[in-house]
Amino acid sequence: MTQRDPARIPATSLIFGYGPMLPLVAAAIAAWWLPPPWPDLATDLAIIWAASLLVFVGGVRRGFGFGMPGASTRVATIAMLLYFVPGTVALVLDAFGQIAAGLGFTITGFVLVGLLDPRAARYGQAPAHFARLRPPQMALGACCLAALLARLLAAG
Repeated sequence: MTQRDPARIPATSLIFGYGPMLPLVAAAIAAWWLPPPWPDLATDLAIIWAASLLVFVGGVRRGFGFGMPGASTRVATIAMLLYFVPGTVALVLDAFGQIAAGLGFTITGFVLVGLLDPRAARYGQAPAHFARLRPPQMALGACCLAALLARLLAAG
């Protein structure tokens, strides 16, 4: 019987981890290189998409923490809130036309996931492969969102 390396990132996690970052890459490219109204539309859609990802990732952490023996439900709940709240606030800010602030909240959420999930993985509070998956995955998303923020600020 062979034992799998727990830090090895499963193919499905690579696909469903990096695949959802592609719309953010596309939005950043569209915002910088397409004519109006595409930059504004791409930015709004990116905020909605990024916020949805944060809410989803919060649910993943909560589900893991509540479903795994030995995982702390308190830690899972705190992590879920740290991911869920920035995503939800970003949606509200975007709805009220506070685009830069919405981008700021999504960037903050992605950075939190990239920092907290690897630590959680090392302590059995998240899947072990998150220690390797989350930092580059969330850095890609955060960089795309930062590119959107830079374009927004450059446009005045």
